[in-house]
Amino acid sequence: MKDFNQNDIDENMEEKVGKKFESFDSYTEDDAHKVMDNQEKIEKIASNETLHKYLNDIKFYFQMLGNVFTGKYKKVPVGTIAAIVGTLLYVLSPIDFIPDFMPVVGYLDDAAMLAVCLNFTRFDVEEYKKSRKQFSA
Repeated sequence: MKDFNQNDIDENMEEKVGKKFESFDSYTEDDAHKVMDNQEKIEKIASNETLHKYLNDIKFYFQMLGNVFTGKYKKVPVGTIAAIVGTLLYVLSPIDFIPDFMPVVGYLDDAAMLAVCLNFTRFDVEEYKKSRKQFSA
C-alpha cells in the first residue's frame, strides 16, 4: 500500500477530522494516563502500512508528553497537550470515522488526524526540540 497523503481524504472526511480535532480543547488527567499507559499499543498501531510514516513523530510525542507530565518541561501550551493527547486517543480507538478494521482505508482518518496534529503542534514541537538536550540526562 502506498503512503498516506492529504489527497487520500475527501472533503467530507477532512471536515469531520477538522471538527474532531477542534474538539480537543481540553483533556483530563485520565486521558493523559490512558495515552501514556498505552504507549506500546499506540506505537504498534502506528507501525501499520498507513501510519508507519508517523511512528517517529508519535514516539517523539510520547517523549515530549513524558517530560511535560513529570514537570521537566513546562513551556507547552495546554492546547498543544490536549491536541496531542486527543489525537493519540483517537489513534488508540478502533471506533472512529472509518473503523480501523476496514482493509486498506481503515487508518486513513487516523493518518489525517496525525497530519492535522503535526501541523497544529509544529511550533511547540520545534521549541521542545531546541530545549530537549537538557532532558537526555
